[in-house]
Amino acid sequence: MRIENFLSDSIFDLPIKQPPKQDFKQFLFRQLDIFIQKLEETQISESSFDTLEHYPIARILQRQLHFIGKIKETVNAYYNGKPSEAYAHLSEGLVNPNKDFNEVLHFKTYLPKENFYRIRIHKENYPIPVNSFFHIPFEKRGLVKTQRFSIPGFPSLYIGSSLYVCWEEMNRPNINDFQAVRLSLTSSLKVLDLSPPPNVNTISSERRYHYLMIWPLVMACSVQIRNHKDTFKPEYIVPQLLLQWVREKEDIDGIAYQTTHIDFRNNISKGDFFNLVLPVKDNRARGLCSHLKSKFVMTNATSIQLSQCSNSGRHYTLLQSELESLNARAHKIEVIPGKSSFYGLSVLGELERTLNYSEEQPIGIEQDELAD
Repeated sequence: MRIENFLSDSIFDLPIKQPPKQDFKQFLFRQLDIFIQKLEETQISESSFDTLEHYPIARILQRQLHFIGKIKETVNAYYNGKPSEAYAHLSEGLVNPNKDFNEVLHFKTYLPKENFYRIRIHKENYPIPVNSFFHIPFEKRGLVKTQRFSIPGFPSLYIGSSLYVCWEEMNRPNINDFQAVRLSLTSSLKVLDLSPPPNVNTISSERRYHYLMIWPLVMACSVQIRNHKDTFKPEYIVPQLLLQWVREKEDIDGIAYQTTHIDFRNNISKGDFFNLVLPVKDNRARGLCSHLKSKFVMTNATSIQLSQCSNSGRHYTLLQSELESLNARAHKIEVIPGKSSFYGLSVLGELERTLNYSEEQPIGIEQDELAD
């Protein structure tokens, strides 16, 4: 069997959806067991995947049994009220003298000038100050709620690969109720990449192997929330501990992950729809993280209404190449079920085009930070 055929199995579909009443831990453990079962079934007829003869399935199984065992121990320890023990189990799964997963983790480097986006709910037509669009400042850390990869009280910067992704992440707010900015990198950014390859048939066998090996981690970080109103969300256990592990690595800036707000099994959007989460590197009383600020410049905030007011709502005829080149990560989007359209023709695409032509500026230094 070719590994790309194995990776095309429905168990690799994202995001992971839970049954309405099954306990999260039972569901996750069952999904991990199914993954092992499929590897064992493949091993019965084949000793290795085609083009991966140097990675016997028996060896893959051995490493996966160890890794999955550590993920299960992580969740069990957290459920038992022992978060530090849970972190230790996850760390042992990732870094072990005999089975070091560091060698199969996929790291991606984004280069200067690459663009990312952020939106904030704001119903007024006065632009939000630039600094208010970054992570929640340290003096307001009490406002930081639990998020998929970050714990309450710990600021992190979440940015999207397109405005469309940001809009989906915010549960599709009214298009007149938010403002947006573009962030452009000023230096390289290295992240742990949990996002799936856009097409397993077009990547190298080595990359396919790496994705296969980290799949249990991707799965554990990609389960959709079942109860949004709950204070404790078990779906966040592994991703939050993983971000803690990443933060302790000086050379890693954050994590890239595919949005869980788009069901790609039933969606005909075409693109690479992912988010980055970048934890703060400083621990200060006030202001913003100096490390993260040094990585970006940012445009002023604007909105769909402000953009339309500035150009009288005029629409311009665009070439096909202009539509397709707006954002290489978002080619077509499905807003209405069953109907996809060029992202460049959407109101979100128009707003993104406005931001792409907007001037950038450094994220300001505040006087309170100078006094620290």
